[in-house]
Amino acid sequence: MLKRLLAKPNQDNDINETIESIQAGNEQAENELIHQYLPFIRKVTSGVCKRYINPSSDDEFSIAMIAFSEAIHKYSSNKGSSFLSFANLVIRRRVIDYIRMEQRKKTSLSLDYKDENKENMENVAEISASFQDYHLEIEREHRREEILHFQERLSTFEIRLSEVASQCPKHCDARLNMVEIARTILEHDHLLQILMTKKRLPVKQLMEYITMSRKTIERNRKYIIALVIVMLEDYQYLKDYLREWLE
Repeated sequence: MLKRLLAKPNQDNDINETIESIQAGNEQAENELIHQYLPFIRKVTSGVCKRYINPSSDDEFSIAMIAFSEAIHKYSSNKGSSFLSFANLVIRRRVIDYIRMEQRKKTSLSLDYKDENKENMENVAEISASFQDYHLEIEREHRREEILHFQERLSTFEIRLSEVASQCPKHCDARLNMVEIARTILEHDHLLQILMTKKRLPVKQLMEYITMSRKTIERNRKYIIALVIVMLEDYQYLKDYLREWLE
């Protein structure tokens, strides 16, 4: 996704250094970075809207610019994903939210319209139903983008989504145990660093913090890594799906 616009590995460090400077208060660097990636911002926005985006007249582009700046200030290289991958997710989410909000406003205006003519009222009902269907489509697109981003993150660990599904423990207690292991990794920076830099589960080091058998941990390795990624990232729908285990 957007492969030609994503940074090369040797560019990641430069971007990360620039972002650190911006997060420390360098406004000029932020303006320069945003200007540099205007084509990226427009392409992502066009992908969401499924049409040509005019930067000078389309509100969606303004929303995307704000989202890109938000991504700059929220990004952490410790999460393991590239900045542009993270920015892609944030832009898509904010633009989708904007579209959904605008359609909701239009629906409200239509429903507020008073007319004794039955045919007009039926038209209003049709408009409302149409917008409801559109909202559902937007939400499906939102979930799809999260899953695509999630798959991209998993691929850096040479894990497929189907493997995560097959490793998901069948019993609730077992799933809760895996969640606790993922939380343990997140609570200890050195464990998270090993996972993100070496792309492997730090089983030996984990044994210092948990009483579970090494065999059990290794058997659920891919599922645990997937949980860590979900907890790290800004995944609205995936976190909702796992909420009963994450809370």
